[in-house]
Amino acid sequence: MKHTRYILHDSLNFEGFGMVAIPAAVVAVPFLVWLFCGAAVMDGARILKLKYLLRQRELRRLNYIRCVLRSLDVRETRENIQMLKAA
Repeated sequence: MKHTRYILHDSLNFEGFGMVAIPAAVVAVPFLVWLFCGAAVMDGARILKLKYLLRQRELRRLNYIRCVLRSLDVRETRENIQMLKAA
């Protein structure tokens, strides 16, 4: 949520603008909404990519454990896999 936090927590001081700020706000609010949506999409994509990479790492590790068990001529049971995961 790096990009989203940057947009939401940016400190702005609106004192002293008066009526001049209304036309600028008409343009700025849709632009900020567009930026916020873009930041949310980027953060969502980063989270999905992270979850995918973590899942791939776990699958590679599990595949390696199964290969080790096959090379030792040991049955692939849940207990054997859990034992090697803990090691």
